[in-house]
Amino acid sequence: MTIRRKATLKSFCVNVIGCGFAGIECALFLADHGINVHVFDCATGTNRYRCDCHNCEIYGETEENKTFARDLLRKELKILGSRLAEKENFLRDGEKYSSCVADKLLEYGVARVKNHPKIEFFNICVSELNLEEINIIASGPHTSYGLLSFLKDLHGSMRMFESFSIYPIVQGIDESEFYVRGDELYLPLSYQEYISLCNLILSERNCLIKKNYPVKNDLCLIEEMARKEKDGLKNNIMRPIFIENLEEKPYACLKLVRLARGFEIEGFSSSFPPESQYKIINSIRGLRNAIILQAGKAIENHYINAPFVINEFGQSIKHPNIFYAGNISGVYGHIESMASGLSVAYNVINLMQNREMKAFPKESAIGALNDKVISSTIIRNRPVIADYDIIKTTIKFNSFEDKKKYLFENCEKSLNKFKEEIFNGKHV
Repeated sequence: MTIRRKATLKSFCVNVIGCGFAGIECALFLADHGINVHVFDCATGTNRYRCDCHNCEIYGETEENKTFARDLLRKELKILGSRLAEKENFLRDGEKYSSCVADKLLEYGVARVKNHPKIEFFNICVSELNLEEINIIASGPHTSYGLLSFLKDLHGSMRMFESFSIYPIVQGIDESEFYVRGDELYLPLSYQEYISLCNLILSERNCLIKKNYPVKNDLCLIEEMARKEKDGLKNNIMRPIFIENLEEKPYACLKLVRLARGFEIEGFSSSFPPESQYKIINSIRGLRNAIILQAGKAIENHYINAPFVINEFGQSIKHPNIFYAGNISGVYGHIESMASGLSVAYNVINLMQNREMKAFPKESAIGALNDKVISSTIIRNRPVIADYDIIKTTIKFNSFEDKKKYLFENCEKSLNKFKEEIFNGKHV
């Protein structure tokens, strides 16, 4: 879909809803190009964003393939004129910042937004939009109930999906009890072991309810799977597999994934407090002496079902004056959000200056990320994260280093050509 849908503009001011990474990128880029911007955000101080560094491994910060993809995004952001990417490079190299770089970067971005002469900042929650003005929704996965209800009514059949699971990470497991297959470990459970585990989960759930602890009912949680039916866990996260040296298939299997600093218990998300999760995990054979580095949890996030709501420009299919950027559009991570915000800002400028809207090249990480967001036709239980295979190519490489070198060079070439076509070439 490369045909620009013309919008009816009431003014030359753009409204940006949300002052996270995507909203900051949108606002600063538009303002630097002479456009008046109104930024609306009801979060304050450190409550605006908090990076849980213990979860970085789950989201790929320490995995080589995803680190590479995010470094590629960082380079592309610099090519495209990202103010945050420039600052992040300084923060990552500086020794005086001992806390998370993302937190410091956000503080810097919010300060830049509030002090920019072309930006007016409003510390209020937005619950409805003026459809005659351009609105960029960058409110993140924790969008306020009022705005979320407005968007659902506005888009009609739009589906939102939620519940982002985070799994426990443990150390000190007894690997002799597991069947090892690469980085995946499987613990076979007998019928009695499985039933004992389910009974313990349900017993802990009943105790917490009696204490008025807020136990959730999300279907992705182990307590809800166990409560729903006897084989709820077995038919979902503990599906049995055939294991060598076992005469018959086990009744159920617990799967662990090897990470740099421990093992992730696949699918074991829970709303239980950490002490209850420790009790359950340490009751399992092979995990009795395990040290729990991180408890599981389920974060209730909201994302648009992008393939049915937006096009490749981040623009609403039904309402051309509305754009979506950042987490709410279906990406995760501050680098991915920055990329999403900057790509939307480029097309908003094109729209306001009556230029043809053009999708970012799929040879670039930003273009590939945008394409991945809108290409899926299923409701994902996890948002899109940039990884090693995000850019598709049929070229065969002799090594990972050869592929990295090729992608870095090819991405830079494709984006420079894209910028030239947008601002000086045939798309003017």
